[in-house]
Amino acid sequence: MSRHLLEVRDLRVHYRRQHRKVKAVDGISFTLAPGETMGLVGESGCGKSSTVRAVLRLLKPTSGTITFEGTDLTHLSPKQLRPHRRQIQAVFQDPYGSLNPRMTVDQIISQPLRIHGLEARDRVDDLLDLVGLGSEHARRFPRELSGGQRQRVGIARALALSPRLVVLDEPVSSLDVSIRAQILNLLKEIQDRLGVAYLLVSHDLSVVRHLSDHVAVMYLGRTVQAGTRGAVFGRSAHPYTRSLLSAVPTVARSRSERIVLTGEVPDPAAPPPGCHFSPRCFQSAEACFDLEPALANYSDSGRCACHFPLPAPPLGSAGPDRHQRTI
Repeated sequence: MSRHLLEVRDLRVHYRRQHRKVKAVDGISFTLAPGETMGLVGESGCGKSSTVRAVLRLLKPTSGTITFEGTDLTHLSPKQLRPHRRQIQAVFQDPYGSLNPRMTVDQIISQPLRIHGLEARDRVDDLLDLVGLGSEHARRFPRELSGGQRQRVGIARALALSPRLVVLDEPVSSLDVSIRAQILNLLKEIQDRLGVAYLLVSHDLSVVRHLSDHVAVMYLGRTVQAGTRGAVFGRSAHPYTRSLLSAVPTVARSRSERIVLTGEVPDPAAPPPGCHFSPRCFQSAEACFDLEPALANYSDSGRCACHFPLPAPPLGSAGPDRHQRTI
């Protein structure tokens, strides 16, 4: 029996847009163990959301497999998926838009329980306590809550059915900076207490670093670097990873050490040949425009898809000044 809770193998999500094929996700693979967090990171349009929507089976994969607790979910019917949906829940980006404004907090949190025919009476109070809200919040409507409180309600709803996996889709991006740390710490405390696994989507590397055990950096539907948190953040071997990390503000990094990417993410319906990142890369060579690099090992705990993987950066540095680019 596999020790993995979730196994995604060679996942592809393709669709047609104006008579052109869009490869939103183009052959990514990763695994997630019980009680751990996998972080998917990258710019908008890199395929993160399409990946998790496929895992949630809100999108039908074009090919590949999504195996959860030993069962391949890829081709299951809605009826066959129903028992597995109890074990895979989601917390969405917008804590207001994802809550029904006509329902009280009690009704929102208890709705999944009622749908599955489970007792909800005492469970709502326990869930409110778990996410740091009092029982008095049960009678309130979403409009009466702050953004942080609404996201706590969303987390409580996701945990109502005691899932083994929770998808976190940009869970703090719409919150004030002062509230983000509180929600991230809450998610970590819940994971330590309940042993739930997280599949985290974020464009913010500081969020990914705070929560994740393993990280996959995506670009234009493909994984360009993957490994443990220490491997990815300790040695940003791919130029794209290095540029994302250099954009995270730190006291040690000066403006001259920041790598500013030029241009935009290419159209996924017409990706560049060879390495998709080559038109924006600060060290691209002739081979990069012709040959697609394979995702290969660069350390015991990391893999990188680059013809010229970068060495480990100096402590507190994003790289030499010659790497700097302006938009």
